[in-house]
Amino acid sequence: MAEVADALGTLARLRRMEAEQAKRDLAAAIATEAAARRTLTQAQAQVAMEARVSNASAPGAFAAWLPTAAAIISRCHAAEQQAGAAREAARENLAASRAALKAAETLVDARATERRQQALRREEKARDDITKK
Repeated sequence: MAEVADALGTLARLRRMEAEQAKRDLAAAIATEAAARRTLTQAQAQVAMEARVSNASAPGAFAAWLPTAAAIISRCHAAEQQAGAAREAARENLAASRAALKAAETLVDARATERRQQALRREEKARDDITKK
């Protein structure tokens, strides 16, 4: 019986470590998404600034640069979307890790309750034996 309790305790510790890692992974995914969003915003601002500056002085230069800028913005947008998907996956992983941890803790608690009940039954039986003598 002690082996079961040890195994359940080990399982709970592992689940706790997994949940902590999942929290760190989610934090990293959120940071990555924020960085991708900042990069996209900066690229869009750069295009807007170039449009204001270049149109007045050299409209042909801006027109030549625009396809490159569009490609950069497209890549930044794709990176932001990918980072958002990674964040959602990390959030789902955290939820699953927390559920697994809760299940393991429930098993540990149930086993502890069972052990306390067994101890109480043994004490009661011992008292009954003493009383009968």
